Amino acid sequence: MTTTSTDTEKLDNIHSHIIAENDFILRGEHRPDLVIHETLADIFRGTAQKYATKTALKLLGESYNFTYAELDTLSDRVAVTLMLQGVKPGTFVGLWFKRSLELHIAMIGILKAGAAYVPFDADLPSDRVISSMEDCSSKFLISHEDMKTSTDALPFEVLNIAQMIAHDNVVSSTKFPVITPEMPAYAIYTSGSTGKPKGIIISHQNVCNFLRSVNSVLEFTPDDNVFQGASVAFDLSVEEIWVPYLVGATLKVATLNILKETDTLPALLHKENITILDTVPTLLAMIEEDVPSVRIIVLGGESCPAALVSKWEKPNRKIWNTYGPTETTVTATYAQMVSGAQVSIGEPLPNYTAYIVDDMMRPVPRGAVGELLIGGVGVSQGYMHLSGLTSEKFICNPFDSSISNDKMLYRSGDAVSLSEHGTLLFNGRIDDQVKIRGFRIELGDIENHIANEPGVKAVAVAVHADGAGGDVLVAHIVPDGMGTDLASIRIKINSVLPPYMIPGVWRLCDDLPKLISGKVNRKALAAINIIAEMPDEEQEPPRTETEAVLLEAARSIFSGRNLPLEADFFTELGGHSLLAAKFVSAVRKTQCYQNIALQD
Repeated sequence: MTTTSTDTEKLDNIHSHIIAENDFILRGEHRPDLVIHETLADIFRGTAQKYATKTALKLLGESYNFTYAELDTLSDRVAVTLMLQGVKPGTFVGLWFKRSLELHIAMIGILKAGAAYVPFDADLPSDRVISSMEDCSSKFLISHEDMKTSTDALPFEVLNIAQMIAHDNVVSSTKFPVITPEMPAYAIYTSGSTGKPKGIIISHQNVCNFLRSVNSVLEFTPDDNVFQGASVAFDLSVEEIWVPYLVGATLKVATLNILKETDTLPALLHKENITILDTVPTLLAMIEEDVPSVRIIVLGGESCPAALVSKWEKPNRKIWNTYGPTETTVTATYAQMVSGAQVSIGEPLPNYTAYIVDDMMRPVPRGAVGELLIGGVGVSQGYMHLSGLTSEKFICNPFDSSISNDKMLYRSGDAVSLSEHGTLLFNGRIDDQVKIRGFRIELGDIENHIANEPGVKAVAVAVHADGAGGDVLVAHIVPDGMGTDLASIRIKINSVLPPYMIPGVWRLCDDLPKLISGKVNRKALAAINIIAEMPDEEQEPPRTETEAVLLEAARSIFSGRNLPLEADFFTELGGHSLLAAKFVSAVRKTQCYQNIALQD
């Protein structure tokens, strides 16, 4: 991409304060004033006292809301209920909710009781929830009536949020526990290469320091209305939820149906006077109209397309591209984006550091690609019960341990280089981990489950272009000669893995491409043009006018593929919620179907 002189001047001005000790170390601004002895419960209580009558939470498009004072009172009741159940400081409590205001009450209540919350996406199979709960020795999970079908089968105690907040459990006479910043605040379970999720423990010290550091850059204010659309199982939600709680802003929570109706979302965001969008690029790309009230857009979780910056850039609006592994607490680097300029992940946040090294831990010269190591206040405590992996990924700083918050570095596994402006450029992964719509996935996790199914001799999963401007997971399977029933395998995998980990395309092949070492050549695998390889069969003709409209819309989503008219959008065609929203938008372009809803 060509960068104009004007763009260069913009970038030079934006990045003029980067502290680059040499070509392989970047240090964020040194801000000891942002490092405070506090917990998330302390932060929320302070804000609730200062902004008691201000709306803290509102359901997007509805009148249902809570003030900070109400949220403080209701979360106190949750905390007391947990304490009466025997929950102690330093333990873990699960959260399994659909998107709702009650989820927030439960989250804050867990923290006030001194426990750490373990969030699960509503669509997660129960086996994954059970595995994670057992791993962190959690005895309690909080949920609500909407999840009753899923929670009834769980082998531990499920607490109903409605019952917890229905009465005052002598809150006024309760002495809340002392919580120290070193205690865990939350644990997020991400895909693990062994087929079992791994838990990442984040302390109050990590997350509180992160919140103050990131907001010294983003500058959220009490006057902001912040869109809350991320799943709590995705750590972007920590930034999206807790920076507003830090400053006293209003969170407007989107339900799943609202997120799916992307063609009506802009009008709703405008009506609700949303001023901050903190989201993944995939969702922003689905919003086709501008929202004039938005003054800040924060993007993270996946690569940011340059075209998205050009589309959304407006006077008096800032667009930030952020980057950070869950292990370093949400975000570690940031870049202010300008149209026409090279997309980068920028520079370290205040009190963070970044190092670029080769596979022997030696510094690389400017422009060379190396692994990104991250240091600073957000570097976590490591993985739950995985001491070997923790010692492998969290290492003592071999370069400079003179800075108190930089003694441990996290090996990100991400390949980066330093641009001519001294900013970090993202060059993909150096291992088998990928991101799909913001969720971190270990390809080995999916492969392990498929490999255990009958009829599978070998399997490799790769990310391919889907022909419609997005990415799709493809399962490449070598059959064992005994007969491979792909339909049965799909049904089984759908029951044990979350939706974002389900391959959208299943491909039988004679062999997998190999490296000299004998390992799967993943670059060669990902380079296979799966669209061109699709069987050149005649498309089944539509039988009615409605089928014709639906088929035309579907073919614009699943480019280059023949689509059986009876195929299931999700389990057979590989669709997901964002593609479903795009599909419905395409259908609505036909006048007589312009009122069709996603449920239809």
